[in-house]
Amino acid sequence: MKINVQNMPIYLDYNATSPIRISAAQAYNDAQTLPLNASSVHGFGRKGRMIIEGARDILAAGLGVPSSQIIFNSGATEGNNTVLKSFSGETILASAIEHPCVIESAPHTIKIPVTANGTIDLGTLEVLLKEHKPALVSIMAVNNETGAIQPIKEAASLAHSNGALFHCDAVQAFTRVPLNMDEMGIDFLTISAHKIGGAQGVGALALRLCGITPVLLHGGGQEKSARAGTENVAGIASFGAAAKEALENMNTENTRLKYLQNKLENALSNIDGVTTHAQSAPRVANTTLFSLAGASSETLLMALDLDGLAVSNGSACSSGRVQSSYVLDAMGIDANEAKGTLRVSSGWNTSESDIDAFIQAFTKIAGRMRN
Repeated sequence: MKINVQNMPIYLDYNATSPIRISAAQAYNDAQTLPLNASSVHGFGRKGRMIIEGARDILAAGLGVPSSQIIFNSGATEGNNTVLKSFSGETILASAIEHPCVIESAPHTIKIPVTANGTIDLGTLEVLLKEHKPALVSIMAVNNETGAIQPIKEAASLAHSNGALFHCDAVQAFTRVPLNMDEMGIDFLTISAHKIGGAQGVGALALRLCGITPVLLHGGGQEKSARAGTENVAGIASFGAAAKEALENMNTENTRLKYLQNKLENALSNIDGVTTHAQSAPRVANTTLFSLAGASSETLLMALDLDGLAVSNGSACSSGRVQSSYVLDAMGIDANEAKGTLRVSSGWNTSESDIDAFIQAFTKIAGRMRN
C-alpha cells in the first residue's frame, strides 16, 4: 500500500531507514497506549510479555533458530558492539567493508580484503585464518552501500574449520535474502527493525547454539539476563509486525524491486560518465550505487534534494557528513571517481513513478553538469 504524502520528497534512502509500515505503526501505537512492562506479573505485564514472545517467534522462524536464541536490544549497533566487545583482547578478522559500528567497536581487527566487485576474497580469508588463528570472524551478509551479497556460508565454513566463531551483521539482508543461521553456519547475527519498516530504536541479536551468550548491558534479568533494561514493548511489537509482513511478501517484493532496479540501471547506463558499482556481484534488488565522473556527491545530493528527491552517498552513520566511501576504496575504485557517488535504495513503499522521477531529475542534473 503506497503512502501518499503531499509536498513530501520522494524517498529513495531505505538502506538508511525505511518508512514505518502501516502494520508496524499500528502495532506500535496499540502497545504504546498501555503501561506494558513485560517483567511485571499483573495483567499489563503479561500482555507485554505476550507481545514480546510473539515477535520473538516471528524473528526466530525467519532466521531458522529457536525462539529462545533471540535477544531483543536497541538496534544493530548495540548488537554488533555486544558481540565484538565480548571478544576484546582476542584476535578478530573483519571485512574491510563492514559498517562503522563493527569497525569502531573493534578497531584492532585484521581486515579481510574484498575483490573489485565488492565481495569477500575467500582465498585471502583462508590465508589470514591460518596465519592469525582468530577467535572470531565478522562479515556482513549484504553491504549497505553496494548491496553486494557476501559468500557467508563459505566464509563461515572456513572460519569454523580454523577454530573461529562467525558473526554476521545481517541488517541489510534480513527479509531481502533467505537467512538460516544453522544452514549458513552463523553463530551470532544482528538485525534492526527500522531497516525493514519497523520502529527505530529496536533490534535483535540472534544466537546459534555455539555455547556463548555475549552480554554488554548488565543489570536486571530481562532477556534471560542476556540484555538488561526494560524491554521496548512497543518497538518490539512493531518489529514483529514489520518482519511478519516483509517475510510473507519477500519473494514478490524482491521481484518488484528487481524490476525497478533494472529500470534505473538501464537508464543510468545511457548517461555519459556514469559507472554502477558491484554490478558483477550478486546484489539485493533494492540497492544501486553509482558514480558520475567529474561530479561531487555533495553537489548531486543538494541538486536532487532541491528537486524533491531524497537519496544518499552511502552510509548514513556519519553525522550528516558527505565523505568519500571507504567501501569503494576497499574495492580499488579511484578516489576521483568515488567523489561523485550516489546510492539509491528502494523498499516497500517505492513506486515505479518514484524511479521515473529520479531518472528524469538525475538525467537533467548530469546534463547540466556536463555543460
